[in-house]
Amino acid sequence: MRTYRVAALALFGVLLFACLFASVPTTAQEPGVGVMQSDDAKNLTYDQNRMYMYGNSDTGAPDTWSMWTHSAANDVNSDDSVGEGNIPGAANQGGGPRTFTWEGTNPVSEPLPIDNSIEIIGKVKLLIYCDLAEQNTCSKQIDIILRLGNRDLGVLTVAEPDAENFYDFQFKVTVDEIPAGETFGLRVSFQKPQSVDGGYTLYLGNGNAYMDIPVVQPYEPTVPGLDGAEYVSPYEQASGYNLADSNSTSLLALIFWAALGVGVFVAGFMFIPPIPMRELAILFTGLGLLVSMLVAPIIAGPVELGKVNPDDPDVWTVDELAQLDERAGSFLGDNFVENYQFKLYVEYDDVYTAKDRGTTISAFGYDEFASIFEDPEVPQRGKEYVQLYFSMFHIDLRPGQAVLADLVIVNSTDSATGQTVLVPIHACMDCTNPDTGATWQVKDVTVTVNGEDSKRFAIQPELIEIIGVDSSWGGYAHGMTALGLLLGGIGFWMSFRQNRDFSDEDEDDWGDEQDEDFEDALDDLEDF
Repeated sequence: MRTYRVAALALFGVLLFACLFASVPTTAQEPGVGVMQSDDAKNLTYDQNRMYMYGNSDTGAPDTWSMWTHSAANDVNSDDSVGEGNIPGAANQGGGPRTFTWEGTNPVSEPLPIDNSIEIIGKVKLLIYCDLAEQNTCSKQIDIILRLGNRDLGVLTVAEPDAENFYDFQFKVTVDEIPAGETFGLRVSFQKPQSVDGGYTLYLGNGNAYMDIPVVQPYEPTVPGLDGAEYVSPYEQASGYNLADSNSTSLLALIFWAALGVGVFVAGFMFIPPIPMRELAILFTGLGLLVSMLVAPIIAGPVELGKVNPDDPDVWTVDELAQLDERAGSFLGDNFVENYQFKLYVEYDDVYTAKDRGTTISAFGYDEFASIFEDPEVPQRGKEYVQLYFSMFHIDLRPGQAVLADLVIVNSTDSATGQTVLVPIHACMDCTNPDTGATWQVKDVTVTVNGEDSKRFAIQPELIEIIGVDSSWGGYAHGMTALGLLLGGIGFWMSFRQNRDFSDEDEDDWGDEQDEDFEDALDDLEDF
């Protein structure tokens, strides 16, 4: 029987301990992995960006009271308010400094971007009273300290509350993300009045104490086909797009035409007989080939491409853009803030073409950067923004070998939603044409891949410079080649005519000699 009693007492003790442990507010415990679940209503997210201040006066001294903050709109473990008076004989009688610190209980499980261009704002409702003895002359000034993790980010002193005893605050921060394992917190310091009838009441919870954190809206992928293990260009599978060759310069082709041009000179002087105008024919033919097929492509290709310096910090290539991530107050990465001017540079050997509004447009598959698009460590936003904003051009790029787009980051306001976002100028919904001042015409093109539609913002011709287009003077060199061949043909014809005249004269001389011999023979016959 004694054994059963001991067992019953032990079981009762375990249950009592469990109840006591469960009664401790969850938010007052040390944060751990268990409170980092994404579906927890207490977590700070874009949709749950308001953090409420909770607490209770469950212990004796105010500096031991439990205080915590999270994003749930209510907490059953919290009191509606805490406070003190100066009742004679009470444990906490008398004035002096008071400090309450709300630590965040639900740290983020991974870095959470915030928009540091927007202030963190909030309110704390605190009633400090000393009406009779001090005739309401006690200090109602408080200090509000914003915290992130275990460090203070800023201090704001508020002299007095508004008519409803609210202390408003706002903080401009420089951090652009909440590190993993941390979250925001708040500390309030003030002086408790000394008078017998003095004291304070600190109101807690929804509607009384809170702060709003400008969490950046999570990026939702809009370009299909970028989440697979193997990258396939969206335009390869898109309806209406065809792959075409550009005016690329091949090293083997340059070597071939150089050898052919030199060969014309060597073979011409070695094997062509001394016909009239032979030297001119060889010169024009060989020089025309070298200029049109070697010199002009070199100038249009390597020489022109060499004028663009990819190492210029304001000249961006696709592989660089694809590896940038979202940043608060920026279109992409750290540089692309409002009014940032930059150039997009793309070299290409082929291009996808299609028709849009009666115009031939061009798009790049960027297959040469497949390793970047396939890398799971590369930010998804950078890869998608390359496709959305920098893969399509509202012009036929086939005559060129590279394209240089002159762009600037601007604020764009969508008239339908009223939302303002940072975008390159070619995607701006309410901008003006920099050349004409007319309303900017956005060239948004719908691309259909396997029945799924997604939008692209094509770069307008006004912003584009095509590099590597064959020069007009290179075409005149073809005329030089034709002239050389013509002179050679005329030379051969003249040589043939001269040889024919010589042959006719020889035949006439031979005929005259035969006639004279025949007449001499007749004379000899008559004499006989």
